[in-house]
Amino acid sequence: MNIGTRKTIDNAIKEIWSNNIKYDYKNFSLLKEDTLKNSFYFHLRNKLTDRFLEENRLKIYTEYYHDGLRADLVIAQLCEEPGHNGHLRNDVVDILAVVEMKYKYDTNEDPFKKDIVKVKNYIRNLEYKNCLYYLAFIHEVVNPDNEYSWLTQRDLKWANDKVTELNGYFIEGNDEPVFQIISY
Repeated sequence: MNIGTRKTIDNAIKEIWSNNIKYDYKNFSLLKEDTLKNSFYFHLRNKLTDRFLEENRLKIYTEYYHDGLRADLVIAQLCEEPGHNGHLRNDVVDILAVVEMKYKYDTNEDPFKKDIVKVKNYIRNLEYKNCLYYLAFIHEVVNPDNEYSWLTQRDLKWANDKVTELNGYFIEGNDEPVFQIISY
């Protein structure tokens, strides 16, 4: 994957989070995690044009399971001539982006933390060296801080240059949801 392709994907995902997902959330189009995935997929397909996807042999898959990866959404690169290797998953030659999503109302942070551990394990154990990883979390609780991060200082060692947090939450005393992006 060249740098331009990676930058296009990264910009598209961040713009979708800041604009489209925030809009969908505020307009009551997101009910639970599955509608978040559907919305993200829809906007990503529209943002990354058919031409861009075809020229780069890219496909967007939800619920992608293969090679130890169990991701909510991936952008995968296929081989030169897909369809000749049995199952389609055998035609995937690279994963360019992984998006793990959570959408929860309660104060239990465990599901979010489990996704962080999943991403950490992907980075350490899989062969996708140029892959971008995103934690797209909507946590419908009030946070006391203007900027909220799920990753700790210790996490920055493995997350640096690989992980972006896409956070949706509320700030105490403000009725408007905050949709922020933190890139490491």
